[in-house]
Parts: sequence; structure tokens; C-alpha cells
Amino acid sequence: MKPDLTEEQREQATATANLVAAAMARLHREHGEAAVMEAMRLISSAMTDDARRKSIAQALLDNSNPPTESSS
Repeated sequence: MKPDLTEEQREQATATANLVAAAMARLHREHGEAAVMEAMRLISSAMTDDARRKSIAQALLDNSNPPTESSS
């Protein structure tokens, strides 16, 4: 059953899933299946640890909002 999400929530969820999938594909290519399995375990544990979840969420926000001024 699909969750009842707004269009914006669905777009953000899709964008996040695409980023994670790309990172996992790269991790698999560069470091193998065991590294992917460990990353999945860490993600799962992060979702049950409130402080870690907040830290990850902040890192994602920081990375999704790059500075507007470029350093030359």
C-alpha cells in the first residue's frame, strides 16, 4: 500500500531514493557486495536511533542546499 503523500513529499522521496541508489551502485562497483550490505545495515540502524537520524537528516539538508556564491 502506497503512503498518502503530497506531490512534493513524493518528489522528495523519489529524489532521495535516486541519490541513495546511485551511491549504493557506486559503493558496490568500488567496494563490493559486503560494503553495500554494511551500508544497508547502518541505514537501518540509523532509522531507529533518533540522534543519528537527525544528524543524517541535517547532513542531507546541508548537501542539498549548496552555497549560492561560488568561490573563485
